[in-house]
Amino acid sequence: MSDYITRHPANPILTAADIPFDCVRCFNPAAERFDGKYVLLVRVIGGDRSESIALATGDDGVHFEVAPEPIITPAPEDQGRLNDPRLTRIGDTYYICYCTDPPSGIRIGIIETRDFRSFRTIYRSEPDNRNAVLFPEKIGRDYVRLDRPFTHWYYLDRAYDIWLSRSPDLRYWGGHELLLSYADVPWGNNKIGPGAQPIRTPRGWLVIYHGAEYPDGTDTAWRKTYRAGVMLLDLENPARIIARPTAPLLSPEAPYETDTQFRPNVVFPTGAVVEDNGRIKLYYGAADKTIAMAETSVEQLLEFCLNPPPYEHPRKHPPFRPPLSRHA
Repeated sequence: MSDYITRHPANPILTAADIPFDCVRCFNPAAERFDGKYVLLVRVIGGDRSESIALATGDDGVHFEVAPEPIITPAPEDQGRLNDPRLTRIGDTYYICYCTDPPSGIRIGIIETRDFRSFRTIYRSEPDNRNAVLFPEKIGRDYVRLDRPFTHWYYLDRAYDIWLSRSPDLRYWGGHELLLSYADVPWGNNKIGPGAQPIRTPRGWLVIYHGAEYPDGTDTAWRKTYRAGVMLLDLENPARIIARPTAPLLSPEAPYETDTQFRPNVVFPTGAVVEDNGRIKLYYGAADKTIAMAETSVEQLLEFCLNPPPYEHPRKHPPFRPPLSRHA
């Protein structure tokens, strides 16, 4: 989709070799701007399978310096698990959504910070939920988030959908609504989930998400293909989808996205920075091993949503159930 998004020639922009503490893989970064710099919160896997979040800062959004120690490590109740952060600024506060998956179940957490030095956990969900991301402002009187709860279909390793919920205070969540079903996404026959923080535009909220597909019904987990997609939601009622292209926005093609050393064919979008001129830097995990960045713009993504290119996915293995999304 080179007309709409372009990979940066410096990719991958961060690898395990760039992390100054124990790291065998770094990927799935949250992204924002803070104090005049680009900030990435990087998921790090250590040689002993430990998990932590690293802080990377840079002046140009391409070259980053990583802090010498992790800035967030798992709390005791996380039992060593801490992954896939998403970062949203609301006012002067930065909120980090993350998930943890100890034996007690996969849970969402929300951490707040104003300086990326001190952090406070303000919320943990019940099991099972994952891939939470907050909208960057209240809509009406409520905070709004996207997430991906697990359903009873989980035991068949299928049926992960994107839901929307609301909260008056970021601690008590309700008003849960199905936003988009995996069965509506031609290239997401295994699961879909929210990606980078939503982007406000005059035409609606741009929401970048991911989808995972099993090839031809093969249930071998690491033969999945992860792609990035985008949809446009109503500004006042983000539970209403205005436009959603059938085509994916970004599919794994580059060598660092198809690398077979660990998990090939993965593009996993988790953070975006919008410049004053409307240009967007989209950060994503590549092959669950490194971090890459692609550049697009608000104008290009709106064009992609509102005048999508023709696309027919060569799916041979349909989803287990019919489309459920009300507004897609």
